[in-house]
Amino acid sequence: MEQTKKFLLFAFALPVLAMGCELFEEKPEEETKKVDNSTYTYTYTCPTGRKNTIEIPNRLSATCKRNWEYYARTYGCNDANNFADANSKKAQCP
Repeated sequence: MEQTKKFLLFAFALPVLAMGCELFEEKPEEETKKVDNSTYTYTYTCPTGRKNTIEIPNRLSATCKRNWEYYARTYGCNDANNFADANSKKAQCP
């Protein structure tokens, strides 16, 4: 009878001990993705002669950089005739 009690105690305690040990194990570090947050300064001149600058992310593709530049120039120069086109081009990019 005494051996049965010891066996049952051991049988119930073993899973608890095993789970308790997992709490102390070192968890592997999650690999973090590095994002390029650098920018470049885009300068443009409006037909009125006014110069403007804007920061554009470097992580964009060449096409997206051109789309963002077009969007900035269109809105910065208040070229209302091209707002829809500028919006659609910028919407193609992140």
